Amino acid sequence: MRVRAPGEEIALPPRQMLPPSAWGAAGALAASALLMQAGWCGFSGAGERVDPGLIMAGALGLAIAGLAARAVCKRGLFRSCLVWCLVGVTIGCASSAAGIARRDAEYREVRSLPISARIICVRGDPSVGAYGALSDADVLTDTGERIASVAFSSEEPYAAATKLTLVGRVSPLSDDEWGRGRYMSGLIAEVDEVKRMSSRSETPGPIEGVRQAVLDAMEPQGDEARALVAGIVCGRTTELADTAAEEAFSVTGTTHLVAVSGSHLALISALVGGAFIALGVRPVFRLGAMAVLMGAYVVFTGCAPSAVRSFVMVVADMVARALGRRPHGPSGLALAVMALVAADAGVVYDLGFQLSAGSVLFIQLFFRYLEAALERIGLPRVVCEPLALTLSAQWATIPITAPVFGEVSLVSPLANLLLGPVMSALLVCGVISAPLAAVLPFADLVLAPATLLARASIFIAELCSCLPGATAALDPEGTGGTLALWAYGAAAVVYLLWRLPTGAFLRTAALVLAAVALVRAAGAFFFAPASIVVMDVGQADAILIREGPQAVLVDAGVDDAVVGALARQGVMRLDAVVVTHWDSDHWGGLPAVLSRFSVGCLIVAEGADDAVPDEVVADGDLPIKTVQQGDAFSVGRFICTAVWPLASVEGTENEDSLCLAVRYGEASASLTALLTGDAECAEVSQIVDDVGDIDVIKLGHHGSAASVDDALLDELDPEVAVASAGEGNRYGHPSEEAIEIVRRADCAFLCTYDAGDVCIQPTTAGYEVKTQRQPMRYPVYAQTALGE
Repeated sequence: MRVRAPGEEIALPPRQMLPPSAWGAAGALAASALLMQAGWCGFSGAGERVDPGLIMAGALGLAIAGLAARAVCKRGLFRSCLVWCLVGVTIGCASSAAGIARRDAEYREVRSLPISARIICVRGDPSVGAYGALSDADVLTDTGERIASVAFSSEEPYAAATKLTLVGRVSPLSDDEWGRGRYMSGLIAEVDEVKRMSSRSETPGPIEGVRQAVLDAMEPQGDEARALVAGIVCGRTTELADTAAEEAFSVTGTTHLVAVSGSHLALISALVGGAFIALGVRPVFRLGAMAVLMGAYVVFTGCAPSAVRSFVMVVADMVARALGRRPHGPSGLALAVMALVAADAGVVYDLGFQLSAGSVLFIQLFFRYLEAALERIGLPRVVCEPLALTLSAQWATIPITAPVFGEVSLVSPLANLLLGPVMSALLVCGVISAPLAAVLPFADLVLAPATLLARASIFIAELCSCLPGATAALDPEGTGGTLALWAYGAAAVVYLLWRLPTGAFLRTAALVLAAVALVRAAGAFFFAPASIVVMDVGQADAILIREGPQAVLVDAGVDDAVVGALARQGVMRLDAVVVTHWDSDHWGGLPAVLSRFSVGCLIVAEGADDAVPDEVVADGDLPIKTVQQGDAFSVGRFICTAVWPLASVEGTENEDSLCLAVRYGEASASLTALLTGDAECAEVSQIVDDVGDIDVIKLGHHGSAASVDDALLDELDPEVAVASAGEGNRYGHPSEEAIEIVRRADCAFLCTYDAGDVCIQPTTAGYEVKTQRQPMRYPVYAQTALGE
């Protein structure tokens, strides 16, 4: 490596050229996105059904047009780009037509007979949540012939290749983003297990058998470190999902280090290639064997689109080298994209595919540019390369992830810088030790180095996730398009101009941006506006009361989702956590909150402190305070008064729920709210005289049928009713009865799984209601009443 002389200016790296085949990839993506969306609208009933025959005829016409363009246009770049574009659009049209026709035919076939007359064959790894397991499954005939693929839900998870006969419910895909995602991935219906009649496990294939043996040796259940090893080596994230470690990787923007991607294949290629070179294997045979082994590894890890994309690119690189041609990254990416679209047009809506393709493209185009810019700022060269790699990937992926998750990781560059080397070492160690652990009798000893590295990785991720301002919350509806416009517009300007500012300019810009970020972070902490936020944490309760630096959490959800919700709100510490009662959907996320945030104390109803779960008091350092009716505590200028229960309770039943009357009052603003936990109408009706007229009610028990009645709402006279419930919950919350009662009371109704976080802020005009996303399922009734 040449050492630069002092004061020597950093040279501008050459610009990576976009090949004509990139137009083919763009055409394939655009055609597939438009046609598959039209196919989904027809499938879900939201639009007219699409005729695949017409699409196929259009694809044929485009193919003819491509041949004509090739014959008529003069040789040159324009002709190449036009022909490639027509080829890509033709691929997109043909694949979309085939995909739409196949999905329609499979749906008709599945609905033609009861599911009890079919066989359900589970495939892939299950996703296990608080309310059961969800897996992809194939519907088979009694002779074993595949009919269709469905989303299969059951109370207990089943291993891959398990065949079931059962009584179940077949329902159409939900007409929302979840349903569309399933449709695009090839699933055509939802099947819910009612009663299992029989089950048997099929003998797995050789690759699946090896994978299962490796997983059995790892024993990822109950150990986050082993679960991380299983995720990074085998591509299985079932045990890692919904853990504090998974949440830490998400907050720090480092989940891509766990996902199977090009780095995995590069490692396989390096290990196998090095061994073959040492053995003197001829280059042609060496490349062929490496391609076979990498393909087997892609199958081994579940054939994720990002892994398949990497495999296609690596194979294209190998073919180019074998033919004596110089490999070209953007060309390999373009060919990989067209190949994946040709295999299944729905892949364009797969988030993993979008993130993988986008990050690889920006790394190829802007990695060296950003590295040179960081060197001009004056950062050490050893830091510039990994930091430029992270920044170029984030440049591409933030506009994609921000509208989906509603937040951006600000600590991601630092986390990637610290975690990158450790996770790379974990990958190397895991790939080598995992197969040995499956065949040697002392698996724990063999896996010990990988487990140690996994624990170090989790520690670093959790440490970074606890830093103040680790994430920034964004409004998905309001900022998604704007963010994409700015990010990709800036990329286009940089690529076209290809100029590198001076070091002084870059240093000044970096200091200004850092100062702005610090001022905003300080403002968010010290000057946070007064608000009550009913946060979207699934089928659970989590309500944030805050003003300035003071914040109290009322209930902690059912799992780690509450940590992400608090990060979304910019919370850095909590003065207290109130647990209304000891149902898991009100305290289940508390251990994760205690591990990630500084918490002043725990507040429960009088008598409920005897039933505190062991997971909450494991370290014994959390002060516990009890309150009875009439006791109050303040959060800024909010006064929170306990109004129920009327006597000491065990805190284990819904009727034991601690209810809080929350009031905010000063000369210029006011707000009154009632937070009811899981208390229902029978309990709340006994305290209406103590509560009086209110502005907002958090419906008890997630908006169950018994949560309100006409008389209760007539007494309390709220203008806004909020229910906290999870998408597709099996209880049917919020109930249609409760919604109808709220409607009759001329009260605005909102539900968290539809509107996201619901924020109510006192203002000089009364109060203001803001939602994380635009409510669609339940329109806001009586909007003119808000704030009046």
